[in-house]
Amino acid sequence: MAPITVGDSIPRWDSAWFDENDQLQQVSIHSIAAGKKVVLIGVPGAFTPTCSMQHVPGFIASAEELKSKGVDEILVISVNDPS
Repeated sequence: MAPITVGDSIPRWDSAWFDENDQLQQVSIHSIAAGKKVVLIGVPGAFTPTCSMQHVPGFIASAEELKSKGVDEILVISVNDPS
């Protein structure tokens, strides 16, 4: 599969997460991103020291700047998330 570049449509897939009741939930990335400008960020591991303390905070710090440029959603996924 070729890398995703700016302006491309993303492949269809579902993502999963645990909610506040520790129940596994699923959502279609397309349902979140439909009709929106989305920044999709991939990190190597959820809640790892490098991702949690170095990667993700930089995107949080830039969130308002990204939104001022028309970004509607900022999504962070990790490869160790269930899919």
